[in-house]
Amino acid sequence: MALASFKPELFLAQLVLAGRKALVALQFCNLEMAVGLKSKGTKLVINTMGDVTVTDTNEAVAMTYVEPDTSSADLEITIDKTVAVKLNDNDLVQIEANGGSVEKIVANRMIYKLNDELDQLVFDAHAQSTTNNYETGTTPWQFSNPPTAADLSAFGAAIHKDMDDNFVPRPARFLTMPNIGIQALTAGFGRIETQMGDEIRRAGLVTQKLLGFDYLFQSPNVALADSVYHALAGPMPGSDKDAGPGGAIALAIQISPTAESMRLEGFWSTGFRARLTAGVRFFKPAKVIDVNLNSTLMS
Repeated sequence: MALASFKPELFLAQLVLAGRKALVALQFCNLEMAVGLKSKGTKLVINTMGDVTVTDTNEAVAMTYVEPDTSSADLEITIDKTVAVKLNDNDLVQIEANGGSVEKIVANRMIYKLNDELDQLVFDAHAQSTTNNYETGTTPWQFSNPPTAADLSAFGAAIHKDMDDNFVPRPARFLTMPNIGIQALTAGFGRIETQMGDEIRRAGLVTQKLLGFDYLFQSPNVALADSVYHALAGPMPGSDKDAGPGGAIALAIQISPTAESMRLEGFWSTGFRARLTAGVRFFKPAKVIDVNLNSTLMS
């Protein structure tokens, strides 16, 4: 037997926590519309009032009364996710945790992973948008490397033009970008010799109001399909209240992820479990802009 076989393997006794990505969808979704789904039902029908018709006045002819147009959209509970974890008593005693108990850290991770599913649910629903934004025709946005001032100004102006055409209110407009999108904005604005460029180099991009957007979010969960990122832009939930519920995306969380524990029969172990059921609907689909970005945005 070789001496190498006697070398012990050492394990770090302290837990090393995995990094987390930013979860942003809860910030730009309307959580109030579907509050009724928390207690009963699997579907919410969202009714939208259409426009009315203006005609020329003719006092010689009786007026025609027309019912206003309405439309409806269904918000359904579409995901049902569970996390179940077993922690052995011996491990709980012998393993150190980072600033807290192993149970607390595991529970927090469970909730985070279920909320990540919620974030992905919203971005994966991009096809519900009826307003697609491209650089030209059906060609996704492609910038220079690094992006030029012309790239960035054309990009922002085109999205706002689509928003203006669909009466998205100002202020309180948001834009979500994938990591490569934030990289492109940082690289572009950071090289422009202006006060804004200097501030971005100093403080970091996402904290700034750029390109006319009041809220700029970064998310690795922006949907990627067929080499195209589908970034989302639209009104924040606190906007346009005079036109009904604010925002344009309704998110229903019927069962919120909460970790619960129990002793496991037949084991010296504790079980932890959490569940999430949720659904999403773009109830103002024209006001949610599906911004199409080439997956290799800078070339």
